Amino acid sequence: MPIVSYNLSQFKKLFSSKYTCIAIILIVSFGVYLNTMWNGFVYDDEFQVLENPWIKDVRYIHDIFLSHVWAFQGVGWVSNYYRPMMHIILMIDYYLFGLKPWGYHLINIILHAGVSVLVFLIASMLINHPGRREKRLSPPFTGGEKGEGEYNLLFPLIAAILFAAHPIHTEVVAWVSGIPELSFTLFYLLSFYFYIKADDEYGKHFILSILFFFLSTLCKETALTLPILLIVYDYSSSQSKIQNLKSHMMRYIPYIIVAGIYFTLRTNAIGGFAPQKAHPELDNWQYLINIFPLFIQYLEKLILPINLNAYHVLHPISSILEWKAIASVIITFAFILTAYFLRKIDKLSFFSLLLIVITILPVLYIPALGENTFAERYLYLPSIGFVILMALTLERIYCNRRLGQTASLATILAAIVLLGLYCAGTLKRNFIWRDNYTLWSETVKKSPDGAIPHNSMGVVYLKQGRLDEALQEFQTALKLEPDYSNAHINLGISFANKGWLDDAIKEFKLAIRLKSDNPEAYNNLGATYYDKGWVDMAIEHYLIALRLKPNYRKAHYNLAEAYYDKGWVDMAIEHYRIAQDLK
Repeated sequence: MPIVSYNLSQFKKLFSSKYTCIAIILIVSFGVYLNTMWNGFVYDDEFQVLENPWIKDVRYIHDIFLSHVWAFQGVGWVSNYYRPMMHIILMIDYYLFGLKPWGYHLINIILHAGVSVLVFLIASMLINHPGRREKRLSPPFTGGEKGEGEYNLLFPLIAAILFAAHPIHTEVVAWVSGIPELSFTLFYLLSFYFYIKADDEYGKHFILSILFFFLSTLCKETALTLPILLIVYDYSSSQSKIQNLKSHMMRYIPYIIVAGIYFTLRTNAIGGFAPQKAHPELDNWQYLINIFPLFIQYLEKLILPINLNAYHVLHPISSILEWKAIASVIITFAFILTAYFLRKIDKLSFFSLLLIVITILPVLYIPALGENTFAERYLYLPSIGFVILMALTLERIYCNRRLGQTASLATILAAIVLLGLYCAGTLKRNFIWRDNYTLWSETVKKSPDGAIPHNSMGVVYLKQGRLDEALQEFQTALKLEPDYSNAHINLGISFANKGWLDDAIKEFKLAIRLKSDNPEAYNNLGATYYDKGWVDMAIEHYLIALRLKPNYRKAHYNLAEAYYDKGWVDMAIEHYRIAQDLK
């Protein structure tokens, strides 16, 4: 027993410094994602980075703040997202690294490390709130000799390193296009951190909180949940709950004003909030009842991060009487009841549960989401509530006087084992995001009934020159989703590469009929007409493509070729130059 006590004493001293804890968090954060530095651009990175002119020239700053997030793709692209900070951060990436993917991955890792450190700092303040310290049975690791037994650093550290290594975050960190999630969470936590630091004052900490909240809203819409979280925090951290909330009402007004400024900018750019009508086959009642299984699916991935997938296909319920609906409603209400009873028993656990719920609510409303209704990246911020809950659970075991040293050893061992499992899962999952082949070959196996994965796998085969396999993937995608315009375009490209020009023309025309503002369809139809020798018809369709997407490099180049064939050399040179400038 003395040996065990000595070892624990030494272990405590090791983690008695805040800076030591931060160093450990940084080591874990960089360690589990270091292998992503060799990953390339995948999935949406190709048009969000490689084909994004806005990040390559500061003259587009005006467009960035006055347009929706995908407006650089042309008038055919419509989006419900207003995220100017995404382009600003990618512009900084481009200025620093050009189009070298390792630099973009490095920035993602740095941002993730910053978020993980903030999880530690916030968890330290929450776990060591004066109200909790008075009730703690046996204070664990402390922050110094003076005040020994008063300040807990071990369990905030556990929360932070579990967050840093959690496999559910691989989509956000290992994928360059995860930058909106990373940046909004960083600013969101900075705002919350300085709000806690400000206490009842209106000084620099409070001003910093307001500033970071505004920056967070410019990264992602979910940031608008912060004022609700602040109210819940004040309610759960106060002894006189309702009276305290009334006294804090004036503190919430600046956040409401910032939200109003955001809505003004957003309305000016894209006209406010509008449902994207994902899954139009569902009626309003079905949208509502599908919230429950979707919520349970998110909880499941938080608790058990296995069988991770870049594209989860939604299998909606159509009746509340389905077993899946009944089970999910029961579990959801059990979750709510647990939070209700914890309200008086353990305020921090209550707050942590609500942190999960509040930050996950925006992604439970299906009409506001895209085709990929369930996405692992949406758990990045909610997972903070989960890891704090895990740390609190371990703290209770540690502080169990009846178990004594056994509890201490069990706590440390459990944390180490869990961290090891998380690290192994993350390191393995990072490899899937290495390139489009590794990503989509795995995704089509896990989502064989998803049209987008099959179409994306077909594009990979098309670029590799494996035309027969590409054709098979595009045809599978169209069997699953006959009105999938992009799959028709890609099938047409495959036909054209096979020399089956008439079949290609049919596919491009069908794609235009399904989506008349798709510039890729017009450009490819024009290219096929050009291959058939119908130059005038080719020019006509290239011009339509350029009206829809003025910065469309391929269409400029194709138009230059057609003009040159017509003998219109000056016009050809003009479009060659434009194409070269857009490279």
